[in-house]
Amino acid sequence: MKKIMSIAAAAALALSLVSCGSTGGSKKAPAAGYIHPMTYTLDLADGGDTVVNNDNSQYGEKGKSTRQAVHDLTPIVKPNKPQAGDTVVLKGKFTTPFDIDSLLINLIDDSAAANYWTTLSDEVILTDVKAGTPVELDLTFPINKKMIGNFKVQFAYGEQNGDPTTFAVERVCDSDIGTPVGDYVAVENHKEPKVYEFDLSKDLAYVTFEPNYPWVDGVQDTMADPVNYQAIVAITQKFDLEKDWPIVGDVIKVYWKTRSNNDIAAIHCRAVENTAAVGWWKEIDEVGGEGKIIAENVKADEVTVIEWEMKLVEAPVEGISLCIWNNLDESDGSSLLTYVREE
Repeated sequence: MKKIMSIAAAAALALSLVSCGSTGGSKKAPAAGYIHPMTYTLDLADGGDTVVNNDNSQYGEKGKSTRQAVHDLTPIVKPNKPQAGDTVVLKGKFTTPFDIDSLLINLIDDSAAANYWTTLSDEVILTDVKAGTPVELDLTFPINKKMIGNFKVQFAYGEQNGDPTTFAVERVCDSDIGTPVGDYVAVENHKEPKVYEFDLSKDLAYVTFEPNYPWVDGVQDTMADPVNYQAIVAITQKFDLEKDWPIVGDVIKVYWKTRSNNDIAAIHCRAVENTAAVGWWKEIDEVGGEGKIIAENVKADEVTVIEWEMKLVEAPVEGISLCIWNNLDESDGSSLLTYVREE
């Protein structure tokens, strides 16, 4: 018999649903769309027939979460994203190849829009998981934060149990995300390329070009000379993740009014995605690695207006950022570019 502990979820676990299904919890009058709060039933198998754990030593807590998997259920719930106040019943069956003394399970959003790691519920801990013995899940998670971009199940255990490994997954039931009421019509993303125009002056209120050191075996070598002075600025929040996500061929036009504390001979830019979904770095505009020169002969303490556009040749998966930089011979070191308030 597995022992089950929970942080703020023990009572909910005791009330786990016996059978698969979804029930609405609202007394509101029907309206077009999904009615919240509601209960979702999700099967682990909808994220694949394996749970692949990786080395999480860099970010995990020793003895607790240095081995980790994030099992993706985003496609299942994307039509009806869980919100604060909803309940998710997680079902499924999995088997581990070795004993695990303590296995953490949680629901998380690791999208760029959610700052790469936001917990959506309180964690549950399974103890005394035995090798080769199927573990059948029937866990209830009250949702305390709305899913923004991703919906994933986090599994984590400590390094004392063994190296990163893979859990085999079996289906228990069909997932249920509820049924829309009224004249609900799912909003489809645009199909033909379009032009986005953004005034990013306030979004880029404080941009610092800092030393960007070379990467060696996945780690930046801060003892080496920098390769340039660079800033990475996320603009994911400028897009409607649910209704209007960028596609190949879209053009992003940018207006930026700023003031530098340093002379800069040239400022370069390229559009990138730096999320886990693409291995943390992918150039997605037509210029690519060389970037586009967006400003020249920027003078210290003078107002500079910069306008440029980028055409996407690859659709972002989870996020978009601007990689903005100057080369070593184009300034006298780090520079701070700040927002110019209207007089």
